[in-house]
Amino acid sequence: MRGRIVMSACIVLMMSGTAFAQDAGEDCVNQLAETETLVDQTVNAKVLDEGDVEEVNMLLDEADAACTDGDYGKAKTTMAKVKGMLKSVPAPAPAEEATAQ
Repeated sequence: MRGRIVMSACIVLMMSGTAFAQDAGEDCVNQLAETETLVDQTVNAKVLDEGDVEEVNMLLDEADAACTDGDYGKAKTTMAKVKGMLKSVPAPAPAEEATAQ
C-alpha cells in the first residue's frame, strides 16, 4: 500500500516538473518574440548602424539557442543585453517621421 502511494506521488511530481519546464520554455519563447519585435522596429527606424545590427542579431541567435537548450537564465541575460543596446540608441525625432510621410 505504501509503495503505491509513494509511486503515485513520484509520478505526480515528475509530471508537474515537466509542466513547469514547458511553461518556462513558452515564457522564454514569448520573451524572445517580444525582443525580436523591438529589434525589428528599431532596425526599420534605421537608428542602428550595420555593426550594431549584426551584434544584435548575433545576440538574438544566442538567446534563441539558449531557449532551445533550456538555459533560460542565459537567454534572459542575453535578451536584457539586446534591450539595453536598443535603449542606448536615440529614438527618431517625431518631426523626421512627419516629413518622411
